[in-house]
Amino acid sequence: MQERTCAICGRVFIPKAPHAKYCSEACRREHDLRRVKEARRKGAKPKRDRVDRYLAGSGAAYDELQAMRREVAMRY
Repeated sequence: MQERTCAICGRVFIPKAPHAKYCSEACRREHDLRRVKEARRKGAKPKRDRVDRYLAGSGAAYDELQAMRREVAMRY
């Protein structure tokens, strides 16, 4: 595989997946956070609310996430 430059930090990396754009999970999360902030600034909803749910420490989204985790844990 060819070396690529991370779209967030600019570091050169060798991708583990064919379509990888980011050198690490932290850079991917940073991209998601920037996308969500930009969508809020424009007044539009982001395509996915995965980041919001991940960061939510309480509320309906957090409760839903915890319920899904418990359900998966009971299956396995």
